[in-house]
Formats: sequence, structure tokens, C-alpha cells
Amino acid sequence: MESQIKVEFEINAVGEETINGYDSSFKKYEIARTKNLSKSLTLGELEDIINELFQEIQSAYEKPEHLTANIVIRAKKQENKIIYLG
Repeated sequence: MESQIKVEFEINAVGEETINGYDSSFKKYEIARTKNLSKSLTLGELEDIINELFQEIQSAYEKPEHLTANIVIRAKKQENKIIYLG
């Protein structure tokens, strides 16, 4: 498990929509996931995971105005060594 890092993914799709009886309205879909990944993971492999999540959220919300991804890796320094949390 030491060669693994817990990575948190948050994917958001947001857009304005028209609803009768309201002056303005917005719709938001969100996916939040965690995954233990190898420390040797490349940026390209991380982009592949993000694209899979983008495709998943777009199946529920076809054309959002904004589609974003947040990726979090939590770490702390302990005795001159980086310790990954999670």
C-alpha cells in the first residue's frame, strides 16, 4: 500500500436552464470519487480517468455550460519524508 496514493476526483457540470415561472434557474450535476493509484501514475493516465468521468457525467447532462474537474492528493511532511494521507 506504500506505493499507492489516494486520489480524490470531483467532476461538476453546471448550466443555466429555462423553467416556466422562474426568472433564472441553474442545474448542477456532480460526481465525487476516490481511487488508490500508483505513485508512478503519469499525467496522461490521470487525464484518461478524468475523461471517463467527464463522459459519465455528460450522459446525465448532455451540454453543460461548464464542465470542471478537481483532483486532490493529500500529503504531509513527517521527518523529511512525504506521507500521503488516505
